[in-house]
Amino acid sequence: MSRIRRVYVPLLIVMISCLIAVVVVELTLRIVNSNDQWAKTREANILRNFKFSYDITQLYKGDTPSVEYVRNQYGLRDICESPSEIEILTIGGSTTDQRYVSYASTYQAIMEERLKNFNNSFGCVSNAGVDGHSTSGHLFSFEHWFTLIPELNPKIILLYVGVNDADFLRAKSPNTGFDTERTAGFKSFLKSFEIVKALLPIYRLFLNLSDKGSAAYDRHNPIPYTDNDYTVNEMNEQTESLAEKNALAFRSKMGILLNEIHSMGATPLCVTQPHRYVIEKEGSILSIPNVLDDGFSGIDYDYSIQKLNDVIFDLCKTNTVDLYNHKFYNSHFYDGVHTTAAGSEEIGKIISEFIIRESNRLKP
Repeated sequence: MSRIRRVYVPLLIVMISCLIAVVVVELTLRIVNSNDQWAKTREANILRNFKFSYDITQLYKGDTPSVEYVRNQYGLRDICESPSEIEILTIGGSTTDQRYVSYASTYQAIMEERLKNFNNSFGCVSNAGVDGHSTSGHLFSFEHWFTLIPELNPKIILLYVGVNDADFLRAKSPNTGFDTERTAGFKSFLKSFEIVKALLPIYRLFLNLSDKGSAAYDRHNPIPYTDNDYTVNEMNEQTESLAEKNALAFRSKMGILLNEIHSMGATPLCVTQPHRYVIEKEGSILSIPNVLDDGFSGIDYDYSIQKLNDVIFDLCKTNTVDLYNHKFYNSHFYDGVHTTAAGSEEIGKIISEFIIRESNRLKP
């Protein structure tokens, strides 16, 4: 009995002490953050007053070995003097964020330069892309982020979406198919603690630096695909059903997003996204294996993203820029979906040309 006391009593004391410390820290953070209107945005990986230099030497050959990535006090990546100057606000995930592309080569910077050349009274283009965000994250942004930015009144809100939403496995529980309430509820429960919110930016920074994405499309790893890498030519038997259900959910969220944009008095501009997970070879479609893991290849991913594109065209109609069918080159990507500086510049040119061509209708 005395030996048990010697071993377990100190251990129990340490555990209780740690629990008390966590409770004290949690209560302190709740008091400190009770008046911080920006506190909730940290749940969604929205970085403010953030500056970091990312090494890109292992990703692609750029003009410099690193990229200085900066988010301002409002969590935006731009060079606007104030939010009131923002005429175009761009929303999306990592392919909009472009954290491994220098600001001058982001598609936002290219758009701004070309639109100012077209109209010298044009204001600026701001980047509200957040790594990992899908349409669920964009809805969060409208509710909890954009309302905090003073004088934000863009004329156009650009939705560069689809890459993250196309992963129907994000919503597929192994036991209950498409039911995600349990996992979503658990994550929401964890994020209700201030100590978890405080640690999230650190966790995400290490995650970004280690490039440990859950699927091929979100890993930021340099993958020089060759024709020999495209080996799968059949779609998974579950894909059609899963992609259809996923597209229905996407349609609902896109509808809400478009309503949010209209309620701000802005015009929505939707953009379909390209990827490099399938190729046509000798009349056959071949793809990269395990793009979504669990045996779902690039063909499955491509089927899913085409279903989302159908929704985008249906809802956004003529206000759609079709990058999915644009001819890109290997030099435009450092992996299956993320662009090099050259790729981002190409996207900026295409979108700005569309806006200039449709300027009388869009009125940027």
